[in-house]
Amino acid sequence: MARGAVLVRIGNHPDSVAVDFRFGSSSVTSIMEAEPLPHLPVRPSNHFATARTPQPILAGITLLGSQRVNFFALSEGRSVTLIDCGFRGHWRYLRAWLAETGRSVSDIEAIVLTHGHADHIGFAQDLAALGVPVYLHQADHAFATHPNVVRPPARLWRRLWRPRALSLFAEAVLDGVLTQPPLVAPRLFGDGDVLDVPGQLRVVQVPGHNAGSCALYHPSSGALFSGDALMTLDPMFGTKGAVVFAEDDRNDAEALAGLTALAQHRDALLLPAHGEPWLELGSVGRAIDQAVISTP
Repeated sequence: MARGAVLVRIGNHPDSVAVDFRFGSSSVTSIMEAEPLPHLPVRPSNHFATARTPQPILAGITLLGSQRVNFFALSEGRSVTLIDCGFRGHWRYLRAWLAETGRSVSDIEAIVLTHGHADHIGFAQDLAALGVPVYLHQADHAFATHPNVVRPPARLWRRLWRPRALSLFAEAVLDGVLTQPPLVAPRLFGDGDVLDVPGQLRVVQVPGHNAGSCALYHPSSGALFSGDALMTLDPMFGTKGAVVFAEDDRNDAEALAGLTALAQHRDALLLPAHGEPWLELGSVGRAIDQAVISTP
C-alpha cells in the first residue's frame, strides 16, 4: 500500500470490503475484490489439521498451510506467486492471509507446483478457473490432469491402519481432497527453466519422489523450495529430520539418489513442503548430507 494510505476493512468476514483512503487525494479509491472468489466446500476448521499461523520466514516469503502440509506465498510488492496449494480446503488459510495483507485473488499472478500430487494441487484449479496460470513440470502433466490425481499414494494406502497415516488421510478427506478437480491445461516447464513469474524461480528437476518432482530456486533470497524432493518431516508417519521417500516406497532408493541434482544449491536455505524450514546458510547441503529414507 502507498505511504500515506489507510486500509479500512468493513465487516469481519475475510471476503468483506476493503477501502483504500489515500491522504492528499481528492478521491477515495476502492480496492474491493472486484473479481469473483472461488466458492469452495471449505470447512472453517478441521479437527485433524493444526493450522499454521501465517509466518513471514524471509523477506517476501510467507509460510502457510497446516503443520503437516506447507505451501508458500512469494510476494514482490503486491504481486504473489504461490508455491503449491496444499489440499483444497487449505484455501481458508490463503483467504485469511490475503485479507490480513489487504490483497485479493487478482494479486496472485501465478501458481507454481513442485509436483502433481493431491496435497500440492489443492485449490490450484479453482484459482485457474478465475484466470490464475498454473505451472507444472511436464513429466507430471498426464497424472495431474487425470481424475485419479486424488487417489492416495500406495505408500499411504498400504498402511492406512496406522494412526498417523489415518490422521493424515482424515485431514485430507475433511479438507476436500476427494472433490479436488484435476488440472486443466497447466503451463508446462522443464529442468533448468527460469519461470517468468514473481520471484523468477529456477526449476531443478529432482527424480525419485515421482516423475515430475522438482525444486524451485529463488535467487533473491537464496532459498530453495524443495517440495517433496527433500523434506524435514514425513507427513504420513512422522519421522523428523532430513528425509526422502517415493510415492511408492519400492522406489525410495531412487529418491535418495536423486538429491545429487540439488548439489548446485548446497548453500541455499531449505523450504520444504513438509516440515519446518531450515533457514541457515548451507541448509540444503546439510540436509543432503543427513538425508535418510523415511521408513514407514
